Amino acid sequence: MFLFFRKDNFEFFIPEENCVTPALYAIVGACAFLGGVSKMTVSLVVIMFELTGGLTYIVPLMAAAMTAKWIGDGFVRGGIYDAHIALNGYPFLDNKEEFNFTTTASDVMRPR
Repeated sequence: MFLFFRKDNFEFFIPEENCVTPALYAIVGACAFLGGVSKMTVSLVVIMFELTGGLTYIVPLMAAAMTAKWIGDGFVRGGIYDAHIALNGYPFLDNKEEFNFTTTASDVMRPR
């Protein structure tokens, strides 16, 4: 239980609303888990903000998503979606790799 000091009449009072809500910890934990697994930050925070509808939860959600992403980057290079692409053998051009091709479109095209 927290006691606060009011400036106007110099009395202590007990707030009517609870400062610690278990739902906030659940939402922040879910955001941290998804941020660490999928390596998404901004879009994940926007999705969680839309789910809760509370602007007061933005800062804990951003902190949890960024911390989980930084810790996840320390363990694994890509996210879970990159792992599924590699596992299934789908062709994927990674934007982090440099591709140098000397072939132009006119070299590939043949007239019919």
